[in-house]
Amino acid sequence: MTTRGLDPTDTRLDGAWRFRLFERPDEISDDAVVGSAAGDEWMTVEVPGNWSLQEGVGDTPHYTNVEMPFEGPPPTLPERNATGVYRRAFSAPRRAPGDRVLLSVGGADSVHIVYVNGEFIGYGTDARLESVYDVSHAIRDGENDLAIVVVRFSAHSHVEDQDGWWMAGLHRPVGLMVRPPSSLTDVRLGADWDPSAERGSLSVRAEVSLEALDEGWSVRASLTDGAGVSVADAMSSVDVGHTDTYRFTGFAAEIDSGDLGVEPWSAESPVLYRCRIELLNPEGVVVDSTSQRVGFRRVEVVGPDLLVNGRRVWIHGVNRHDHHPERGAAVSVADMRADLMQMRRHNITAVRTSHYPNRPEFLDLCDELGFYVVDEANIESHAHNWHVCDMPEYREAWVERVARMVQRDRNHPSVIMWSLGNESGYGANHDAAAGWVRRADPSRPLHYEDAIRTQGWIDGGRHATHVVCPMYPTVPEVADYGRAVAEGRADRPFIMCEYSHAMGNANGSLADYWDVIHAWPGLQGGFIWEWKDHGVRHPEAGDDRLHYGGMFGESPHDGNFIADGLVSADLEPHPGLAEVAWVYRDVATRVEGDRVVVENRRSFAGLGDLRARWTMTARDTVTSGDLDVGEVPPGQSREVPLPVNVPVDRLGVFTVSWETREDSWFAPAGHVVAWDQHVADLSLADDPATVGSAPVTSTASGVVAGPDPQLWRAAVDNDGFKLMLERAARESKGSQRLHRWLSQGIPTSEPSQLIGYQRETVGDIERHVFDVPASLEGLPRVGVRYVIDPRFTRMRWFGRGPGENYPDRNRGAMVGIWESGIDQLPYLIPQEYGLRTDTRWAELHDPDTGDRIRVEALDQPFSFSAIRHTAEDLYDATHAADLRENPCLILSLDAAHRGLGNGACGPDVDARYEIQPGRHTLVYRVTTRRAADRR
Repeated sequence: MTTRGLDPTDTRLDGAWRFRLFERPDEISDDAVVGSAAGDEWMTVEVPGNWSLQEGVGDTPHYTNVEMPFEGPPPTLPERNATGVYRRAFSAPRRAPGDRVLLSVGGADSVHIVYVNGEFIGYGTDARLESVYDVSHAIRDGENDLAIVVVRFSAHSHVEDQDGWWMAGLHRPVGLMVRPPSSLTDVRLGADWDPSAERGSLSVRAEVSLEALDEGWSVRASLTDGAGVSVADAMSSVDVGHTDTYRFTGFAAEIDSGDLGVEPWSAESPVLYRCRIELLNPEGVVVDSTSQRVGFRRVEVVGPDLLVNGRRVWIHGVNRHDHHPERGAAVSVADMRADLMQMRRHNITAVRTSHYPNRPEFLDLCDELGFYVVDEANIESHAHNWHVCDMPEYREAWVERVARMVQRDRNHPSVIMWSLGNESGYGANHDAAAGWVRRADPSRPLHYEDAIRTQGWIDGGRHATHVVCPMYPTVPEVADYGRAVAEGRADRPFIMCEYSHAMGNANGSLADYWDVIHAWPGLQGGFIWEWKDHGVRHPEAGDDRLHYGGMFGESPHDGNFIADGLVSADLEPHPGLAEVAWVYRDVATRVEGDRVVVENRRSFAGLGDLRARWTMTARDTVTSGDLDVGEVPPGQSREVPLPVNVPVDRLGVFTVSWETREDSWFAPAGHVVAWDQHVADLSLADDPATVGSAPVTSTASGVVAGPDPQLWRAAVDNDGFKLMLERAARESKGSQRLHRWLSQGIPTSEPSQLIGYQRETVGDIERHVFDVPASLEGLPRVGVRYVIDPRFTRMRWFGRGPGENYPDRNRGAMVGIWESGIDQLPYLIPQEYGLRTDTRWAELHDPDTGDRIRVEALDQPFSFSAIRHTAEDLYDATHAADLRENPCLILSLDAAHRGLGNGACGPDVDARYEIQPGRHTLVYRVTTRRAADRR
């Protein structure tokens, strides 16, 4: 494995291949890998692709999270082990005498065997890294036959036990490379940036393969900027003195260029240069060349800080799998770019390649667009967490998987840490791999979560990780580590490798994490789990529904645990992504007295690319303007005068938003990247219920039924796994709150049988009093439900919005007057959705007649939702595709609503967002107005 892979001019063998499936490897006959592939038993499939998602193959995906999809300890394999034979013809590439022809297999799940013209060539075992074979001796002029046998499960499957679909096939590109007999085999670029001198340096080590070991071979390295202007140009002789025992370090040339006037690379300013490397023969003729992009930057751990170019950086990160809903792991470059574009629109600037190296093109994009990357080795032995990591039989696999990743990706400036894998325990094999990396590439820190999980955050696992990188800590635990840094008891950066599990309606307390991160030293952020749902469509399913675990009839499986992304499998943002964008914002503002404090959270750049706008809403008056903040250096704050008087005796909302001045690669000009609010008074005492509207009349038009007391919500995934109830209880998986609610009869009993309830109606004013006993602490909600005529299809409200928000996920939702249609279910598994918190009034509109129903808070703000499903409808449905709309609109008004938490995989709801026992009141006026009343 080297930094040099398929070049743009190389021959691609992607496209249609002939394919035949066998039950197991030993059933493959000789005529399957040579001879005709035209019989009825053969079909056509696409490469790259997973055969598990291609029509007519008959071997479907299998989802597990922890356990293996078959029984037995390593290296046991299942009796049925689907094996596919891929065949295609290709013409011999044009080549000169002595040229070598190399076959590149970008990735195959799980292992693969290569035959050319019936001759065995080689065997590859890492499903997520390229395997390269010299096929020169097997190639003949004219047409050739290539056969690649892919075996679904292997001994290596036990170290590829990631949380995801088990699929099979050639899921990455296949191609042919022609290299001259004397060629560049590997190029290592060390592009350093000295932040104190503000100068760059470039070291080049070019390793070569020479047809003859003659003196006089040389390598030239030329560095140019983005405009093609020369920055450096140097040459060095190739060392061929292999008999010089104590000096020779390989057939290579080394070039060092210092004191370069270059611009540094960072995620904020991803400046790239191009380095062209040429191999010259003794006559000075160029016989081989390659070019690579270069970013000058320095990554180091200094005390409790991870530094890039001498400065702390925030890790605004997500975990990302290769995933496409129709092609599985076979993602295209366009797919990768679309992922990164959606990430950057929501202020995400760091990616952990969970849990394997991505295609090299992904790192090319991160270099170009500006993302920090934790590059992770394809190692996870989750089912045998304390077993395989110490098995000598797997030591070579451990070291090779880590080393080959480093060898391939070391020239990418976006890669700031190497990860030794995921959830594989901590054993001698990890230390062996760590030792190799420390020697081969000391320029980047190591990252490995299980080392600190098993040996402690303060001083554990130091050989395997330079950073403390836990999974799913609680907010108090994060604060405790920051406190330990402040007191001198901890001295490593704290960067969560996984947190805020985004399964369904999730990401509770996200802002609480970042309050702590910004408050304490040593804390630099983390990677949310995870970017995208892994739902898949199958061409033989009969409809286009997305599948989750168990829907293909596989066993064992982990159900919808695979639907845990910030976006859907189709890249549609889930509501929680708005909260992510807010906590990951680059600039924050707050009001202190008569001043606005502007905080630039960037590490390197000012705010000149952004325009600040302010808006002041006071009763029915809205004023706005530009906020002139001048220069705010990175990492610093500046105060500017408050541009408008904020009322202190009545409701006033002062909002500052920041938008891009120019079009960018991820969004047009005017894209909002940050926003903050100052709310002068949250009470309702001086806030007329008629804000923004005329007086209304009181009639009952549009209300079909209600109000009826309501305690139940359709359990979110963080409440408990409704699709795996018995197993979740037996194995204590996820939150157990749903089990408690079911045992208490919350979804089936009349609320008045469980709590004290009183209703008082005086004219158009409703007063509801709920007395919750101590035994029912932590209810889903406390409120009432109305059934509304379905002709009301628009809603307008004064509260937090515009999107869905919940008590522990509403800091990024701004208080204002909002309007929208009726929410549609945004999650793959039906569950509670659509809530709006801190609401002063809400209206439902019939756009055809102009009629409206209005609810006005008279005591405290309420939470509400207006959706086309009852809680019972949502809970009973197991898939969004099976959910049917209620004939009427369901309006819920809550005096209290439980937070979301992260209980599916992480901390449950914080006590601040639990519904406490005691008295809860809901007081409001409900009125309707007919269009005729306004004439």
